[in-house]
Amino acid sequence: TLAKLLFNELCAEYEYTCFVPGCTLKKNIKEIEDEVFSSMYHLGKQLTKRVKEWQLTDLGQKILLLVLDDIDNGSHVAFLQDIVSKNDCANSRYIVTCRDRNILNSLDSRVFDVKFLNPESSTKLFMSYAFPYPTEPSPSLKEWVHKIVAKCDGLPLTLEVIGTYLKTKVSESIWVQCFQALVEAKNVVSLDEKLWAKLRVSYDRLGSE
Repeated sequence: TLAKLLFNELCAEYEYTCFVPGCTLKKNIKEIEDEVFSSMYHLGKQLTKRVKEWQLTDLGQKILLLVLDDIDNGSHVAFLQDIVSKNDCANSRYIVTCRDRNILNSLDSRVFDVKFLNPESSTKLFMSYAFPYPTEPSPSLKEWVHKIVAKCDGLPLTLEVIGTYLKTKVSESIWVQCFQALVEAKNVVSLDEKLWAKLRVSYDRLGSE
């Protein structure tokens, strides 16, 4: 989310721009390369050149802003380094998001650690999903808002998912059940496992359809 925000703020300063989401979900480097070419913009307009007509060398000396989201292995790093080499432009900028510091350390990069949201920001984000303006929680639910937000541990995705799940729930008993499930999820040690355990709280309560 921060990378997308930064991309939107900076893209007007660059001749060529490209944002590639979810690199981890791509099957191979060829898919990522095709995504780079199909998502390439020139001065704010998407290029109409067909993917098969592109070559990485076409980016030579172009002022490029490239974001690769969620890289997670050495082949992603090699692909980025290949682009940097062929682009060969000092004014270009490359931004990646990654959950593995070792991968980032293999690049000549400046690393920005994304912190968890503080309680105030967490509550604001949760409320924007659970009670979109001008909706307000009933007095009986207000105390559960703070309890549930605290159990989300400042994780934006968890706050969004749980907030969306509780959006139409007016019964206090459902909020209590949700809180109890989050308490159980909190016992998981690993951060990734903890995130998925919290997301399952809403998933397990979906209807069969």
